[in-house]
Amino acid sequence: MAGWPGIDRADDQRLARALGAGDTNALAQLCSAYVARLFDYCHVLLRDQEAAAQAVHDSLIMVRERISALPDQRLFRGWLYATTRAEAMRRRVELPADRRRAPEADAEGGIDEATRALVHAALLALSGQQREALDLAVRHDLDTEEVGLVLAKTPHEASVLVEQARNDLDDAFAAVVVAATGRDDCPSVPALAGPPGQPLDAVRCVTLARHISGCPICALRVNRDVPTAQLLRAMPAAAVPENLRGRILATAFSPEHAPTRATIAMRLDPPPPPPPAPSEPEQRSRKASRVWVVAAAAAGGVLVLCGFFLVSPGSGGSGGKRPADGHAAAAAPGGSPSDDGGTSSPSADVSPTAKSASPTPTPTVTPTPSVTPTPSATSPAALPTHHARPGQHRPHPSAPSHQQPGSLAVSGCSMEQGDYECQVRLVAEGAPVNWAVTGTNGVSTGGSGTAWPNHPVYLNVSRPHDWCWGDGSGSVSFSTGQVARVTWSC
Repeated sequence: MAGWPGIDRADDQRLARALGAGDTNALAQLCSAYVARLFDYCHVLLRDQEAAAQAVHDSLIMVRERISALPDQRLFRGWLYATTRAEAMRRRVELPADRRRAPEADAEGGIDEATRALVHAALLALSGQQREALDLAVRHDLDTEEVGLVLAKTPHEASVLVEQARNDLDDAFAAVVVAATGRDDCPSVPALAGPPGQPLDAVRCVTLARHISGCPICALRVNRDVPTAQLLRAMPAAAVPENLRGRILATAFSPEHAPTRATIAMRLDPPPPPPPAPSEPEQRSRKASRVWVVAAAAAGGVLVLCGFFLVSPGSGGSGGKRPADGHAAAAAPGGSPSDDGGTSSPSADVSPTAKSASPTPTPTVTPTPSVTPTPSATSPAALPTHHARPGQHRPHPSAPSHQQPGSLAVSGCSMEQGDYECQVRLVAEGAPVNWAVTGTNGVSTGGSGTAWPNHPVYLNVSRPHDWCWGDGSGSVSFSTGQVARVTWSC
């Protein structure tokens, strides 16, 4: 896998214990095990060598300084990647226009250029969140619980996402192979694949994959016995800058860098402790309480129904008219955009990227189809990240009771080629600020909440279609009067 040696979970726990005990060799061992992996992951997210290096530098300093915030040593790998992802995503809005990608690392057993191009083309047909989930699960050996911690999903949601991404990648790879090599053999392929040289979007991939499954000519060109994920595992990784490990160790142990360490460590909020499991008497008490609540609600419903008949026409009472459809309108809770996770999606080259020479915070986040996960002891609520799901806010633990009104600072975002989502950053200045999306122009998003000082909220914004031609722009308006500009390049 990209030339990286395997890391056992027992080694992760040993590293976590050593860091917690203040072992001076633990950070060097952590660098040896994870710097190459984390740099590759950040390079996928940021596509810039220096920004990726700075994100890895700060995240490992943060992990060393705040290892006590880890709620369970068994969560070390997921916590490490979640912390690193948060640091990388902070830098997305501050990336320079002239990004400098890292060269590829030398690795044995790589795949040829033609196959690599086909894998790239297949990845472009996936959503950004699918690409990132595959990168974490296939190339970085994270299990579904760890992928869920990184992408703010429940283990079940992460499992479904990864499995669907694997299947979609297989179909997309079959489609791009047939589109590239089977146009002359099957008369249906040119119409289904579109003009030669044009990347296949998700719709064309699905249509062509369905055709392949029923076409004996096209099926001969696809080897379904080899999962495409194995090709993804063999893709080259980004080469780690030679001085990165030395920079990390110098910052961690040099006395003159103590202020820098303190500044970096402050960016990590300790996760809340997991709630204690209720005892059997408490569980019985809760069940009994729920029974009484349901009974009370039912009794209340009977009383309301009786009152309704008393005031309905023909009931002998006086009152308004009954609605024509016989149903009362139900108030729906304010919606917020679904979290796709793809905002930080790996690019088609499947080689992590990051840029930012300064430790200045920069946003993160990721979108998801309409499922809201239930918090648990190992749910995303336990993560030390600063990003929130769209439309949600993180309550500050110690908000002052009397303060002057605050203001809302809004930063726009940009979607690079292959991305169809990005994140607008909201942060309060001076005091908490209530906000809501009041309008959009050319993009899709929504939600409301409260922004807190030093605790940015990241709002997922998507363009109208997964495909596009040329550059475009849109905007998001907020109830506080600010407008965030959103751009994309295709």
